[in-house]
Amino acid sequence: GYRVPVLMDDVPVWEVYALEVLAGVLDGGQSARLQRELVRASRLAGDVGAGYSSDSRLHELFMLSAVPSEGVKVDALENALRREIARLREEPVSAEELARVKAQVVAAEVYGRDSVFYQAMRLGAYETVGLGYRRLDDLVKGIEAVSAEQVQAVARKYLVDDRLTVGVLDPLPLEPGQRMPRSEGMGGAHHVR
Repeated sequence: GYRVPVLMDDVPVWEVYALEVLAGVLDGGQSARLQRELVRASRLAGDVGAGYSSDSRLHELFMLSAVPSEGVKVDALENALRREIARLREEPVSAEELARVKAQVVAAEVYGRDSVFYQAMRLGAYETVGLGYRRLDDLVKGIEAVSAEQVQAVARKYLVDDRLTVGVLDPLPLEPGQRMPRSEGMGGAHHVR
């Protein structure tokens, strides 16, 4: 994950909204870059994801996660993730991709508000971290205002090695003939490297 700012930080607010859009570029469904390039095209990963939460109280990580396909080395998958990040730093997102991703991010927020539970969670999160619930009204407008240049700017500024922490989870080796045990919640957790 890359250490990035949140709404509580003293940064231009557009940066936070651009990071939200950037997460959608990488992991906004089947047409998103990570799914398209690493799962379907190259078949390096069985699963990929990207996530970011702008309403944290403290610093946040822009998280990338990936599960290598059978026979794929973790280093190869990490390098592929790094190439996708480098591509974001070097090339602006196309107008079509930007419009699609912003529509998805806005739709998720707007449709989420149909749920009383979601409303309570979002309002509570903003109040808990000290943003105030009224600031939630700025989210959709902020996302809609993000430009391709702003997405590229936050990728260049924040998605760099100096801000990166990499973690690899390795399963314990199995004995010959042993099957992978089924996890029962956290009680089935295994080795962390």
